[in-house]
Amino acid sequence: MNIRNKWILSGLAGVLMGLSFSPFPFPFLLFAAFILLFRLSHLSNGFRDAAYHSYPAFLVWNIIGTYWLTMATVVGGTAAILANSAIMAVVFGLMHLIVKRFSSVWLAGILSSGVWVTYEWLHLKWDLAWPWLILANAWSTHTWAVQYIEFTGFLSVSFLTITVSYFLYDGILNASKSVNAKTSFWQTKSFISGTSIWFFSALLSLVMLWNLDLETDETVHVVIAQPNYDSYLPIAGYNDTTTPLLELTAMMDSVVTDQTQIMFWPENALMGGVDQLFKSYNDRHLLSKAAEWGIPVVTGAPFFMYYEDEEAPRVHRTDREGRAFNYFNSAVAYYPDGSMNFYNKIRLVPIVERMPFAHALSRTPLPVNWGEVTGFGRGTEMILFDSTNGPSSPAVVCYDSVFPDVVRRSVVKNAGFITVITNDGWWGNTSGHIQHYEFARLRAIETRRAVVRSANNGISGMITADGRPHTKTEYWTRTAFELEVPVYEHKTFYVRHGDWFNFLMLFMALTGLSGVFLKRKQ
Repeated sequence: MNIRNKWILSGLAGVLMGLSFSPFPFPFLLFAAFILLFRLSHLSNGFRDAAYHSYPAFLVWNIIGTYWLTMATVVGGTAAILANSAIMAVVFGLMHLIVKRFSSVWLAGILSSGVWVTYEWLHLKWDLAWPWLILANAWSTHTWAVQYIEFTGFLSVSFLTITVSYFLYDGILNASKSVNAKTSFWQTKSFISGTSIWFFSALLSLVMLWNLDLETDETVHVVIAQPNYDSYLPIAGYNDTTTPLLELTAMMDSVVTDQTQIMFWPENALMGGVDQLFKSYNDRHLLSKAAEWGIPVVTGAPFFMYYEDEEAPRVHRTDREGRAFNYFNSAVAYYPDGSMNFYNKIRLVPIVERMPFAHALSRTPLPVNWGEVTGFGRGTEMILFDSTNGPSSPAVVCYDSVFPDVVRRSVVKNAGFITVITNDGWWGNTSGHIQHYEFARLRAIETRRAVVRSANNGISGMITADGRPHTKTEYWTRTAFELEVPVYEHKTFYVRHGDWFNFLMLFMALTGLSGVFLKRKQ
């Protein structure tokens, strides 16, 4: 590999990583991208040099992969792209230190991969979480190759991607140094090791897929709505919040059958909000329709929750009468018996939905009303919604579905299938809504549950428990339909044991970085 210009290497790597994600999508290009990045590391002189010259790669990747963020908020989207690229460059700088420290290809490959996967895992945990470009997500369109994540969780795919890439790069490097001996790249131990690791994992996945038994005697009949409201218009262009509700329930009248057991509407489908203390006309109308149909209706809605019988969280709002409350992005269930239930979104989009670190900032002496400036309240509890004479399901809201642990928590609580309600209309007809649908395929494999999606403008439909698309609606269409959804009880190894693989990666990362810094002190 004779390319020595760091900027060319960085730019090419960024383009290849961008092309690895939907809607293109060519995840195998990630191997070539990281081969170029490891070449860049080889040419770099220290942490700063590696981070500095790798930043363009991650910036190009973020722009190609998530340019659509700017359609929801130009300032927020641009800030997210710039900041996420900077964090990635810092992580790559740490990886550079490890590959320079360890001469063993096995140690260098595994420990540097551990650093990257640890970053991805921690990026799922904090208030500035933006895990959209986790490497494993690129493989959501090639689920035949990643069936093993039902044991490990999806970050193991990121680990294999980087580890294999490092072995391949080492093979190229060794071949270039052995011209006189006429050793070809294909004959190097590193190439053989890297390709063996990949083919073994892919073969294991194919064997699992071949032997996967998805037959079940239990199904549930679910009606899905895709109302296709325009998110860029106030109240979607209507004069009030009741008219779109009446139109939507009228459309549902033609879809509900005697077999229907539950109905899901997307995020923000019920406009105007739901107040815990009193029932509006919209609430009463939906309760009457639930009673008429004999099924629960679950819809996304803003929800005002008051703290009357419990202690209010540190960050909360106060109304004119001095009552503590919070404003949530929620899923609200209307039951035929007149009762209601609520799930408050657990993972909120930083800045757009909630100010990061608001809880910690509220402890400072700054003269700020944190309840008013924070944005949405953050949910803490996973709630399942029961169907009529059938199983329960969560209604994870939009961003929730990108976080494996949120979905996992619902299956721990015995969800028979997964439901995602979302409004991807803020992104327009871009790759954003396509990626969001595809990423849910990984949640299906991790939990071995069918995933049902109700999206405002699309893509709505169902993904089977092996990660394959079953039903996909067209974007920007108004429709409603019924699905017969398979129900499962088995809990996968990942569901039962959670982030065990990620803790292993944390150990690898700490081992590698300890080796780097201990050597520096000697």
